[in-house]
Amino acid sequence: MLPFNIPLNASSTSGCPDNSSLANEKEAAMVLVGINIVASILGTLGNLFVCITVCTTRGMVSSFHYFIVSLAAADLMVALLDQPLLVSMIFAHVKFKCIPVVDKMCRAIGNFACAVSLLTLALIALDRCLFVLPSINYKNTMTTGKKIVLAVVWTLAGGYAALRLTMNKTVTSYLTAAVFGVCYVEMILCYTVVYYQVFKQREFLKGSRVRSETTEQVESLENKAQENISERRFARTIVMVLLVFTGGWFLLFYLRLTQPKKNYGIMYNTGRTMALSAFAINPALYCLNNKEYWRAFKSILMKFVCVLSKRKRRENYERIM
Repeated sequence: MLPFNIPLNASSTSGCPDNSSLANEKEAAMVLVGINIVASILGTLGNLFVCITVCTTRGMVSSFHYFIVSLAAADLMVALLDQPLLVSMIFAHVKFKCIPVVDKMCRAIGNFACAVSLLTLALIALDRCLFVLPSINYKNTMTTGKKIVLAVVWTLAGGYAALRLTMNKTVTSYLTAAVFGVCYVEMILCYTVVYYQVFKQREFLKGSRVRSETTEQVESLENKAQENISERRFARTIVMVLLVFTGGWFLLFYLRLTQPKKNYGIMYNTGRTMALSAFAINPALYCLNNKEYWRAFKSILMKFVCVLSKRKRRENYERIM
C-alpha cells in the first residue's frame, strides 16, 4: 500500500488513529462534504471579488481596506485550498483510507488562515481605535507602517501553524485559547473606545450645528458627520465579522479545549466545517454594511458581463462571415 493511501488500521505508522474512520457515519459525512463544496465555491467567488474590488477601486487605499484584503486573502486560502482538502480527507475516511499528507496540509492551512484572520481582526480593531483617538498621530503610527504590520501578522500566523503541527497538541490547544483570549480582550477594549469616541463626536456635532454661522463651518461639520457615519459603519462591519468568526469556531474551539489530543471523528469534522464555512460569509457582510463595496461589486460584475457579451457577439459575427 502506498504511504499516502494507508488503511486506517495501520495507524501506528500512518499517523492516523484507528477510530478516525467515518464509514459508520456516511450520511452525516456526505452532508459535511456538500456544505464544504458549497461554501468553497461561494467563499472563492466572494473573497476574490473583495480582493479585486479593493485593488481596482480608487479611494480604497486606507489601512482599513488594506487589512480587509489581508482578511479576504486568508478567507480565499480556506475556500480555494483548505475546504477541498477537507472534502478529500472526509471521503478517504469514509472509505477506511488514511492520507496523512492531506490531513497535515488541511490542518496547516486551516491553522494558518485562522491565525491570520484572528490577528488581522485584532489589527483592524487597533487601527480603528487609533483613528478615532484625537491625541494619536494616526498617519505616522499606522498608515505608513501597514505593510510591515501585515508582514508581522502573516509571519506570526505561519509560526503558529508550524507549532501546531510539530508540538504537543495539548500545549498548542491551550496556547490557542490564550491567544484567542488576549485578542478578544484587545478587540473589546478597542471597540469600546471607538464607540465612545463616535458617540462623543456625534454629541459635539449636534451642538456645533446650532452655533455654526458661516457656510464653511457648516460644510466642515457635514464632512465630520460623514466621517462619523463611515466610522460607525466600519466598526459595525468588523464586529459582525467577529461575531460570525466566533460562532463558526466555537465548536472547534470547545473540542480543542476539552479533547486537545483528538482531531478526528464526525464531531471534529463538523467543527472544522463550521469554522471553515464561516469564512464564506464575510464578503456578504462587507456589502451589507458598506455601499462602497456593493457598488464596486456591481461595477465589476457589469464589466465582466459586458466582456462576455462582446466576445459572444464577435464569435457570432465571425461564424456568420
